[in-house]
Amino acid sequence: MKKIILSALLLASISFYGQADTKSQKYVPPIEARIAFEKEFPKSIPEWRNEYGDGDDDEELFVAEFTMQGAKVSAYYNLRGEMQVLKHGIAPNQLPLATISYLKKNYPAYKIAEAVKVRNDKNEYTYEVGLENSSRFYDAVFDGAGDFLQLVEKDR
Repeated sequence: MKKIILSALLLASISFYGQADTKSQKYVPPIEARIAFEKEFPKSIPEWRNEYGDGDDDEELFVAEFTMQGAKVSAYYNLRGEMQVLKHGIAPNQLPLATISYLKKNYPAYKIAEAVKVRNDKNEYTYEVGLENSSRFYDAVFDGAGDFLQLVEKDR
């Protein structure tokens, strides 16, 4: 009888172990991405995730999300550990004056939900401004000087 009870308990514990929450496990990127991040941001502790681009030929990117000087920052690395994009959250009043003027003139009813300064792998900067109005959300993209480039509707 004891063997039957012990067997049942063992079987039940194995079953519970197999149903463990995998969401609590942290994503670990390739060593090249981690080394590059630690070299660039030695005092920062990131949360990692992976992401694919929109196109069929886009490679997998490894994203380190962290806080730097009170702002949200996302650093995107490729498999070789090369930084592809750095997104740094900024306050709307830190946008270029040309951007602020454009938004006030062309989107006066929209609220700025977020603003991000983006640096690509060629050290070129753009600004992405999240705009929302009712249930619609858009990313307005501006060049480094603050001139309008495009408006993209996003799912929120």
